[in-house]
Amino acid sequence: MTKKIIFMGLSALAITLAGCSWTDRQIGPNDYEISGYFDFTMKGEVVVKGLEDQARLYCKGVGQNLVPQVYYITDKNRIFDYEAQRASAVIRFHCIPDNGS
Repeated sequence: MTKKIIFMGLSALAITLAGCSWTDRQIGPNDYEISGYFDFTMKGEVVVKGLEDQARLYCKGVGQNLVPQVYYITDKNRIFDYEAQRASAVIRFHCIPDNGS
């Protein structure tokens, strides 16, 4: 329960600073998935970076290191349609104990 509270708190802070929308869920023991979008870019890599930062904050909050597993990116390339200027991404990750390295 404490891990979930820490995860939600750190994620909320990161979202406020990053300005993107996201959802998260635990998909298995120590396996998580975060998805999100960003309205001000058409590059999914920007969204992935923000989501990885959130995941890293979560793992750091529980004293562990981030191990990203897989991610999916959707880029939007239409310039004249505002709603199309929204890139999205999904990352899956888990945390491993910090070995002191």
